[in-house]
Amino acid sequence: MRVPLLILPGRNNSGPQHWQTLWQERRSDALRPSPANWNEPELNDWMTALERTLKACFAPPVLVAHSMGCLLSVCWASQHRTDLPISGMFLVAPPNFNREGFSARSFTDIPEVPMPYPTLVVASTNDPYCTIDVAKRLAGAWEAGFISVGERGHIATEPGNGSWEEGWHLLEAFAAGLRVQI
Repeated sequence: MRVPLLILPGRNNSGPQHWQTLWQERRSDALRPSPANWNEPELNDWMTALERTLKACFAPPVLVAHSMGCLLSVCWASQHRTDLPISGMFLVAPPNFNREGFSARSFTDIPEVPMPYPTLVVASTNDPYCTIDVAKRLAGAWEAGFISVGERGHIATEPGNGSWEEGWHLLEAFAAGLRVQI
């Protein structure tokens, strides 16, 4: 069964050169929520936008989250275990919300509990917003699979990431494990 992709960017909405935007352009049925403010994130606003977008999906989607979009996914999943089902969560470069200087206050009380949906965390060994050890610990707390992709920075628009084909292949493999097509 083919399912929609639900693109969940982090702060600033993953611009035109970000792999999330490039992936969304590949799929006419890919959706992206529209919170009131991408630049000054408020969890309640983002949760409401995510819920609206989930209701528009024709089938349980795969969430493709980056950075603070990962935190949004985890918060939503822990609160809405059965309301609006999803196929799985593909979480790329979750930030360390406990680090000094993390400025999105409403995103600091993130559940570290098992996720009710199949989840994969993808992280970089040189992410300036989250060490690989913290990313691995979060994956463990969420009972998620974990993959390190080596030195990719924050896995955003850094040189060499482009449309991040390696990530697309990881997403395809994740979806195959879910027995869905993307």
